[in-house]
Amino acid sequence: MKGLASFLLALALLATGLPRTADAHPHVWIDTHATLRFDAGKLVALDVVWVFDDFFSSMMIEDFAAKGGKDFTPEGHGELESQVMLPMEEFGFFTHLTADGAALKIEKIANFKASIEDGRVIFAFRALLPQAVDPRVTALSVGLYDESYYVELLLDEWDPFRLAGDAVPACAIDMTEDMSRPLYYGAFFPRVATLRCTGS
Repeated sequence: MKGLASFLLALALLATGLPRTADAHPHVWIDTHATLRFDAGKLVALDVVWVFDDFFSSMMIEDFAAKGGKDFTPEGHGELESQVMLPMEEFGFFTHLTADGAALKIEKIANFKASIEDGRVIFAFRALLPQAVDPRVTALSVGLYDESYYVELLLDEWDPFRLAGDAVPACAIDMTEDMSRPLYYGAFFPRVATLRCTGS
Protein backbone atom coordinates (compact mmCIF):
# COMPACT_ATOMS: atom_id res chain seq x y z
CA MET A 1 0.00 0.00 0.00
CA LYS A 2 2.98 2.29 0.54
CA GLY A 3 3.65 2.86 -3.17
CA LEU A 4 0.01 3.53 -3.99
CA ALA A 5 -0.34 5.89 -1.04
CA SER A 6 2.74 7.81 -2.23
CA PHE A 7 1.21 8.16 -5.68
CA LEU A 8 -2.08 9.45 -4.30
CA LEU A 9 -0.23 11.87 -2.01
CA ALA A 10 1.70 13.22 -5.00
CA LEU A 11 -1.54 13.76 -6.91
CA ALA A 12 -3.04 15.52 -3.90
CA LEU A 13 -0.06 17.88 -3.76
CA LEU A 14 -0.40 18.61 -7.45
CA ALA A 15 -4.06 19.42 -6.91
CA THR A 16 -3.15 22.15 -4.41
CA GLY A 17 -1.40 24.09 -7.13
CA LEU A 18 1.96 24.08 -5.35
CA PRO A 19 4.93 24.94 -7.59
CA ARG A 20 6.29 21.91 -9.40
CA THR A 21 9.96 21.09 -9.66
CA ALA A 22 11.78 19.86 -12.72
CA ASP A 23 11.49 16.26 -11.55
CA ALA A 24 7.71 16.21 -12.02
CA HIS A 25 8.22 13.96 -15.03
CA PRO A 26 5.92 10.97 -15.58
CA HIS A 27 5.82 8.37 -12.81
CA VAL A 28 2.82 6.48 -14.17
CA TRP A 29 2.05 5.52 -17.76
CA ILE A 30 -1.41 4.76 -19.14
CA ASP A 31 -2.34 3.45 -22.58
CA THR A 32 -5.66 5.01 -23.47
CA HIS A 33 -8.42 5.47 -26.01
CA ALA A 34 -11.95 6.84 -25.91
CA THR A 35 -15.26 6.33 -27.68
CA LEU A 36 -17.24 9.51 -28.19
CA ARG A 37 -20.83 8.70 -27.28
CA PHE A 38 -23.64 10.50 -29.13
CA ASP A 39 -27.34 10.83 -28.41
CA ALA A 40 -29.61 12.33 -31.08
CA GLY A 41 -26.52 13.58 -32.90
CA LYS A 42 -25.03 15.39 -29.90
CA LEU A 43 -21.97 14.37 -27.91
CA VAL A 44 -23.02 13.50 -24.36
CA ALA A 45 -20.17 11.37 -22.96
CA LEU A 46 -16.87 9.64 -23.58
CA ASP A 47 -16.29 5.97 -22.83
CA VAL A 48 -12.66 6.03 -21.71
CA VAL A 49 -10.28 3.11 -21.23
CA TRP A 50 -7.03 3.31 -19.24
CA VAL A 51 -4.49 0.48 -19.25
CA PHE A 52 -1.91 1.08 -16.52
CA ASP A 53 1.79 0.29 -16.82
CA ASP A 54 3.14 -2.94 -15.32
CA PHE A 55 4.61 -1.37 -12.19
CA PHE A 56 1.60 0.64 -11.07
CA SER A 57 -0.66 -2.27 -12.04
CA SER A 58 1.35 -4.55 -9.75
CA MET A 59 0.80 -2.18 -6.82
CA MET A 60 -2.95 -2.08 -7.37
CA ILE A 61 -3.11 -5.85 -7.82
CA GLU A 62 -1.17 -6.39 -4.60
CA ASP A 63 -3.42 -4.04 -2.65
CA PHE A 64 -6.85 -4.73 -4.11
CA ALA A 65 -6.96 -8.01 -6.03
CA ALA A 66 -8.18 -11.40 -4.88
CA LYS A 67 -5.66 -14.12 -4.08
CA GLY A 68 -3.88 -15.11 -7.27
CA GLY A 69 -4.12 -11.61 -8.75
CA LYS A 70 -6.55 -12.51 -11.53
CA ASP A 71 -9.43 -10.23 -10.54
CA PHE A 72 -10.45 -7.68 -7.94
CA THR A 73 -12.55 -8.56 -4.93
CA PRO A 74 -15.82 -6.61 -4.62
CA GLU A 75 -14.28 -4.73 -1.70
CA GLY A 76 -11.11 -4.04 -3.63
CA HIS A 77 -13.07 -2.83 -6.63
CA GLY A 78 -15.02 -0.43 -4.43
CA GLU A 79 -11.81 0.87 -2.85
CA LEU A 80 -10.20 1.38 -6.25
CA GLU A 81 -13.16 3.48 -7.28
CA SER A 82 -13.22 5.54 -4.08
CA GLN A 83 -9.47 5.83 -3.46
CA VAL A 84 -7.98 5.95 -6.95
CA MET A 85 -10.66 6.84 -9.50
CA LEU A 86 -12.99 9.35 -7.87
CA PRO A 87 -10.14 11.58 -6.58
CA MET A 88 -9.27 12.11 -10.26
CA GLU A 89 -12.23 14.51 -10.42
CA GLU A 90 -9.69 17.11 -9.29
CA PHE A 91 -7.99 16.64 -12.66
CA GLY A 92 -11.11 16.23 -14.77
CA PHE A 93 -10.31 12.52 -15.00
CA PHE A 94 -7.49 13.50 -17.41
CA THR A 95 -10.22 14.17 -20.00
CA HIS A 96 -10.20 17.60 -21.64
CA LEU A 97 -12.82 19.05 -23.98
CA THR A 98 -13.37 22.46 -25.47
CA ALA A 99 -16.45 23.74 -27.31
CA ASP A 100 -15.85 26.88 -29.37
CA GLY A 101 -12.70 27.36 -27.28
CA ALA A 102 -14.44 27.17 -23.90
CA ALA A 103 -13.45 24.35 -21.54
CA LEU A 104 -16.03 21.71 -20.64
CA LYS A 105 -14.80 20.23 -17.37
CA ILE A 106 -15.63 16.60 -16.67
CA GLU A 107 -16.90 16.39 -13.10
CA LYS A 108 -18.91 13.17 -13.14
CA ILE A 109 -18.32 9.63 -14.33
CA ALA A 110 -20.45 6.49 -14.51
CA ASN A 111 -20.08 2.77 -15.26
CA PHE A 112 -16.67 2.45 -13.61
CA LYS A 113 -15.12 -1.00 -13.99
CA ALA A 114 -11.64 -2.20 -13.01
CA SER A 115 -10.25 -5.44 -14.39
CA ILE A 116 -6.96 -7.27 -14.86
CA GLU A 117 -5.66 -8.56 -18.18
CA ASP A 118 -2.19 -10.01 -18.73
CA GLY A 119 -1.00 -8.55 -15.47
CA ARG A 120 -2.12 -5.00 -16.28
CA VAL A 121 -4.95 -3.13 -14.60
CA ILE A 122 -7.63 -1.68 -16.83
CA PHE A 123 -10.03 1.08 -15.83
CA ALA A 124 -13.09 1.68 -18.02
CA PHE A 125 -15.52 4.49 -17.28
CA ARG A 126 -17.97 6.90 -18.88
CA ALA A 127 -17.03 10.59 -18.60
CA LEU A 128 -20.23 12.65 -18.64
CA LEU A 129 -20.24 16.03 -20.36
CA PRO A 130 -21.79 18.89 -18.36
CA GLN A 131 -24.04 19.55 -21.36
CA ALA A 132 -24.67 17.95 -24.74
CA VAL A 133 -22.65 19.40 -27.63
CA ASP A 134 -23.57 19.36 -31.31
CA PRO A 135 -20.25 19.16 -33.19
CA ARG A 136 -21.99 20.09 -36.45
CA VAL A 137 -22.40 23.65 -35.21
CA THR A 138 -19.72 23.78 -32.48
CA ALA A 139 -15.95 23.57 -32.82
CA LEU A 140 -15.11 20.59 -30.60
CA SER A 141 -11.75 19.27 -29.45
CA VAL A 142 -10.95 16.37 -27.14
CA GLY A 143 -7.74 15.38 -25.38
CA LEU A 144 -6.67 12.76 -22.86
CA TYR A 145 -3.71 13.98 -20.82
CA ASP A 146 -2.48 15.03 -17.37
CA GLU A 147 -1.65 18.72 -17.29
CA SER A 148 0.89 18.15 -14.49
CA TYR A 149 2.65 15.49 -16.59
CA TYR A 150 3.01 13.32 -13.49
CA VAL A 151 1.02 10.75 -15.44
CA GLU A 152 1.66 10.25 -19.15
CA LEU A 153 -1.33 9.07 -21.15
CA LEU A 154 -0.30 7.34 -24.37
CA LEU A 155 -3.00 7.50 -27.02
CA ASP A 156 -3.75 4.43 -29.09
CA GLU A 157 -1.55 4.80 -32.15
CA TRP A 158 -4.15 3.75 -34.72
CA ASP A 159 -7.57 4.55 -33.29
CA PRO A 160 -7.43 6.89 -30.28
CA PHE A 161 -10.96 8.27 -30.66
CA ARG A 162 -13.96 6.31 -31.95
CA LEU A 163 -17.58 7.37 -32.53
CA ALA A 164 -20.71 5.53 -31.38
CA GLY A 165 -24.30 6.09 -30.29
CA ASP A 166 -27.53 7.44 -31.74
CA ALA A 167 -27.59 9.51 -34.95
CA VAL A 168 -23.81 9.84 -35.03
CA PRO A 169 -22.87 12.66 -37.39
CA ALA A 170 -20.32 12.18 -40.14
CA CYS A 171 -17.10 13.46 -38.61
CA ALA A 172 -13.51 13.80 -39.70
CA ILE A 173 -11.07 13.66 -36.78
CA ASP A 174 -7.84 15.63 -37.05
CA MET A 175 -5.08 14.79 -34.56
CA THR A 176 -2.80 17.73 -33.77
CA GLU A 177 -0.56 18.98 -30.99
CA ASP A 178 -2.20 21.69 -28.89
CA MET A 179 0.57 24.29 -28.79
CA SER A 180 -1.44 26.43 -26.36
CA ARG A 181 -1.08 23.83 -23.58
CA PRO A 182 2.60 23.09 -22.99
CA LEU A 183 3.47 20.14 -20.75
CA TYR A 184 6.64 19.70 -18.70
CA TYR A 185 7.85 23.29 -19.19
CA GLY A 186 7.14 23.27 -22.90
CA ALA A 187 9.03 20.07 -23.68
CA PHE A 188 5.83 18.36 -24.83
CA PHE A 189 2.39 19.30 -26.11
CA PRO A 190 -0.73 17.15 -25.80
CA ARG A 191 -2.22 15.55 -28.88
CA VAL A 192 -5.88 16.46 -29.23
CA ALA A 193 -8.66 15.45 -31.60
CA THR A 194 -10.51 18.19 -33.45
CA LEU A 195 -13.84 17.13 -34.91
CA ARG A 196 -15.23 18.43 -38.20
CA CYS A 197 -18.78 17.10 -38.53
CA THR A 198 -21.66 17.27 -40.96
CA GLY A 199 -25.18 15.80 -40.88
CA SER A 200 -25.91 12.33 -39.51
